[in-house]
Amino acid sequence: MGTPLLSTKLSIPPLRPDLVPRPRLIERLDEALRAERGLGLVSAPAGFGKTTLVAAWLRRLNSLGDAPADVAWLSLDEGDSDPARFLAYLLAALQSVDPTIGQIGGEIAQPSPQITPERLLTALINDIQVRSRPLVLVLDDYHLVSGLPVHQQLTFLLEHRPSQLHLVIASREDPPLPLARLRARGQIVEIRQADLEFTPAEAIEFFRCSVPRELSAADMAALHARVEGWIAGLQLAALTLPGDGDVQEWLRNFGGSQRYILDYLVEEVFHQQPRVIQDFLLSTSILDRLTASLCSAVAETENSQDMLVSLEQANLFVVPLDDSRTWYRYHHLFADVLRHRLHAEKATQIPTLHRRASQWYAAHGLLPDAIRHALAASDWDAAAEFILGGTSSELLQRGELMTLLGWFRAFPEPIVRGSPRLCCEYAWPLMLNGQIEPAESYLNQAELAGDETLIERIRITRAYPVGVESETVSAGAFFDAPLGLLAPDRLPERALILLNLGMARWYKGHLAETEEMLSSAQSAGFNSGDTYAWLTASIFLNRTQLARGKLHQAATTCEDLIRQGVQLPIGALAYYDLGWLHHEWNELETAATWIAGGIKLSSRDDGCDELQAAGSATLAIIRQAQGRATAARQALQLAAQKLQHSECSPAGRLYCLTARILVALAQGDVDAASLAAEQVPSPQDAHALPDYLPLQRAQARALLAQGKRAAAAEQLATLYETASDLGWNVYLPQVRAVQALAAATPGQALELLAGALTLAETEGYVRTFLDLGEPMAALLDQALARNIAPVYVRRLLRAFAAASQPLQDKLAVSPTGLVENLTQREMEVLRLLAGGLTNQEIAEKLVVSENTVKTHLANIYGKLGARDRREAITRARSAGLLA
Repeated sequence: MGTPLLSTKLSIPPLRPDLVPRPRLIERLDEALRAERGLGLVSAPAGFGKTTLVAAWLRRLNSLGDAPADVAWLSLDEGDSDPARFLAYLLAALQSVDPTIGQIGGEIAQPSPQITPERLLTALINDIQVRSRPLVLVLDDYHLVSGLPVHQQLTFLLEHRPSQLHLVIASREDPPLPLARLRARGQIVEIRQADLEFTPAEAIEFFRCSVPRELSAADMAALHARVEGWIAGLQLAALTLPGDGDVQEWLRNFGGSQRYILDYLVEEVFHQQPRVIQDFLLSTSILDRLTASLCSAVAETENSQDMLVSLEQANLFVVPLDDSRTWYRYHHLFADVLRHRLHAEKATQIPTLHRRASQWYAAHGLLPDAIRHALAASDWDAAAEFILGGTSSELLQRGELMTLLGWFRAFPEPIVRGSPRLCCEYAWPLMLNGQIEPAESYLNQAELAGDETLIERIRITRAYPVGVESETVSAGAFFDAPLGLLAPDRLPERALILLNLGMARWYKGHLAETEEMLSSAQSAGFNSGDTYAWLTASIFLNRTQLARGKLHQAATTCEDLIRQGVQLPIGALAYYDLGWLHHEWNELETAATWIAGGIKLSSRDDGCDELQAAGSATLAIIRQAQGRATAARQALQLAAQKLQHSECSPAGRLYCLTARILVALAQGDVDAASLAAEQVPSPQDAHALPDYLPLQRAQARALLAQGKRAAAAEQLATLYETASDLGWNVYLPQVRAVQALAAATPGQALELLAGALTLAETEGYVRTFLDLGEPMAALLDQALARNIAPVYVRRLLRAFAAASQPLQDKLAVSPTGLVENLTQREMEVLRLLAGGLTNQEIAEKLVVSENTVKTHLANIYGKLGARDRREAITRARSAGLLA
């Protein structure tokens, strides 16, 4: 009598009650079955929902009135590496669907010495081939099978697969099967980690269903960025989320050291590896990026390239960073776990590992990384040598103050104060960051050394705040008598100081003083060969022209700067400005192209998070204007991810907050817009007037959307006066247009609109009016009836008409004309919506939560470019989606 088989291994796992629907992946599995691909491979690391996805798909197939296939399930474990046991369970799984499968000589066959595996598999194949119905066989947890004979058996089954059999394998790593051959034949559909990662919308839905405490959109975006779509990470986050208390503090602390995440990854991933791999993982966990020679230097091993490739193939949370598979990184949470483990097991070795990394980076000319690891190793002498050897000056020229400040703060205070050169170098980024008193303290310390080579630098540094704080000092006055601190030939120092003085004026909103300082910085940067100073000064000089309302002139200068071909991340700002201008002119595809170019440039040389965030925020506004709501939300979430670092400037945060409000308003989410608007700081705390002015306009629009007309009108009046007094003409038509909607009477509304049109017509503003929606369109109709700027108003009304025309007339993306096709579930919701059902009634009809319905509605509105139910139904009918 054979060994009894566990029936639970043949049962489809039950689904969680808070299961998040994943129609885009279900559809891919459906298509694979319909197209008779043969093999569906679901391959991803632990915790990405492989089993849940396949189980949900099978249960859906079984629930259909006329199920398209019979389904069989087999959960594998290490014991199934025995070929006889594997065949026994394989046969049992198939016979759970059809007891007649696997007959030999009129009897049900069992693996035995008399019946070879090939003979038994042949019997299975023949029996499945004559079936009238397709059969789906799922092999779950295939990564646990290590026996070569089992892989050979499965290869035989795939190579001779009957047309009625569809095989699905779920595994944490790619199985050793002829996958390349199956790809070449078009006989495989693959769902991998990138596909399985929760989208931001799915993450929000999961938390709505499983956590009683609601997180804000910003908190959810930060959490989603932290776990990178990892479903288990979100589940474990839900376990650690406090019932009350500071969510921000919890988010800051959430990571691989959390008990639940630590236990999961240690037990499910780390402990499953051989000791040699464990040692490699621990040693290299100190690295943000992995490449073979670096890993070999740090881990003192010779086979790092093979190790990295095998880690990727085994889905061990290793993410390739380039197409050539030269650079990798660990998944963030997995890296946290490894570092936690390293501290627990090999704490005394950590300085040595960092020292090795520092030496490798220094030998390869990557001094910022060498400094970072030297500091982590407490190798103060090496770190100081690298910093004082020119790296500090280079970073100052590139404006990377926060990086410099972080390095200096990592030194013990006695080490810094014991080195006059370090004190002097530290004082500069402190001064440039507005920390005058600490800088003066370090300058005093450096002065005590009596080093004549430092005296001039100390005097120059001390003079800097005089120029910054003065409201009247000119560039010439700062450098000529009576200060006279810099000789005319000290162009690099002149360029750096003038650039920062000009930027200080810019952020205060003083355009004339900005132009004077930056013109001198531009000249000094050009003559000294400081490309960063020249380019930055040129970009912000052009921004002063844009601020004065000279849109077309600014666009021409942007194009000229871009044609120079300077490949510095700061150059992304010229692309962004050009993208902003084309967006205002309603040339959306052109705008998106320029923004994409800027994001690409801002990512060079390890990139700048703040620049990338700015690009993503602008792209979000453009995508929303295109009716691509999902893409807009994704861009905003990417911006939020980039801004997680506290080093980002006030300007960057203000700009991204503006984008959040505008996108929320465009999507009809007044609650989200209002929540974001509440985060607007006071004018005294803003510290960046150029970005605060449009933020105040967005805040006023949020007030207007809440019905707070008087408050909006009051804020807009103050804003208009401020912008006008400072000469920031670019915002005057934008403010006037919103003032027209906030006016107390129809007469006042038309008067304000007429003013906005007069200010806007010469430079061709379009989105300023278009983004204000139907209320503005109605007001423009009234203006046309009264012959107010008739040519311009007709042009704007044509833009409104084009924006509201049926989507299939504007887009050739799908048969329905949608940017993104509606899923099957979204179509069901849409039909019920058209039938007049409430959210609660739709939820009851579909047996889902009301929050799930709201999520579907948000996606539907975004894909249709609609603001509400009525508009969604109208657009769906125009696109032929509804009768």
